[in-house]
Amino acid sequence: MVVAPSAVVAPGHRAWSTLFRRSRPMSSKAAAAGGPWLILAPHPDDETLGCGALIAAIVSNGGRAYTAFVTDGAGSHPDAPGWGRRRIAALRRTEAAAALRLLGGGAALHLDWPDATPPQPGDPVFERTADRVAAWCRARGIRRIAVTWDGEPHCDHEAAAALADAVAARIAVRVYQYLVWGWTVDDLARRVRGHRVVSIDTATGKPRQRRAMACHRSQRGGRIFGAAENFRLPDAMLRLLDRPTTLLLEISRAP
Repeated sequence: MVVAPSAVVAPGHRAWSTLFRRSRPMSSKAAAAGGPWLILAPHPDDETLGCGALIAAIVSNGGRAYTAFVTDGAGSHPDAPGWGRRRIAALRRTEAAAALRLLGGGAALHLDWPDATPPQPGDPVFERTADRVAAWCRARGIRRIAVTWDGEPHCDHEAAAALADAVAARIAVRVYQYLVWGWTVDDLARRVRGHRVVSIDTATGKPRQRRAMACHRSQRGGRIFGAAENFRLPDAMLRLLDRPTTLLLEISRAP
């Protein structure tokens, strides 16, 4: 049976409702005033899917929201004819730049870890990267970091969360976590029961988020074809863009 697009439900809708009901509201204006923010994204497209409306809302309220991409995103279409890792990485960087221009996020920091094989805490590469990001944040006065949930079912998303923790150990920032693939976890509400939840009304940023998501064509089934594992964002994941509120888990409450 073919399901009409209107019947597609975003994953985690019950958990989202549970978290929203116990969340502490924060206005977009307060979020902007509490920055500058760094959105730490595991791959180009996670910034838009998870925090695109937040970036747009912060900027529209006079705040600053920077973005850093942890990996090069080159592992999304392995073995695609004519598409080596370097070419895929370059395309995804171009797509991300276009998306950020629409969101108002400006130029991004690319850390270029290899997609799907991130270094772990204690590894010299990991520690040097944490030093680099901490210095980069210090130079820009970053006060808040939003990063993917440390329980996300993807090694790069977990590594991004670990990197944010390492940066927070070096400089005074508040750390929040946002969900992308975490919404697909069956027992999500139970697993985050102990976390404080912040809800930010980002409905005004939704139109720009949707336009920005269209820039990530390679992740939506376009541009790259013929791979043995041809990644394409499921329609259900794209329905995350319909939620008018951005929910963040408050991990650290440094000044």
